Amino acid sequence: MFKQVSCFGIVFFLVACKSTGVVPLGQDTYYVGKKDGTPGLGVSLENKTAVYSEARQFCEDKGLEIKLLKETVTPAMPAKLGSTELEFSCVPIGSLETPTEEKPDQIIETRQR
Repeated sequence: MFKQVSCFGIVFFLVACKSTGVVPLGQDTYYVGKKDGTPGLGVSLENKTAVYSEARQFCEDKGLEIKLLKETVTPAMPAKLGSTELEFSCVPIGSLETPTEEKPDQIIETRQR
């Protein structure tokens, strides 16, 4: 009986912390999610880091960088595992940099005599 319970626990743990892998949503948009296999309360930073790393690696393999579109983090509670989910796209490297200050269309000068 104890072996059955412990085997079930191990299988549950392995399945619970498995990532979805990167799933295409269409038009250069992707999804990746992962349940947190660690029991406890709150958000698992290790789980969140793993999801971001998987998304970043996916884009880097294409020679691009990640652009985050949506992040959903569900904290763990008693009898409920937490999760982290990302929707993202891969964009050319450097395209996310802050744009330079735009110059005005007209310049108004005040002159005194």
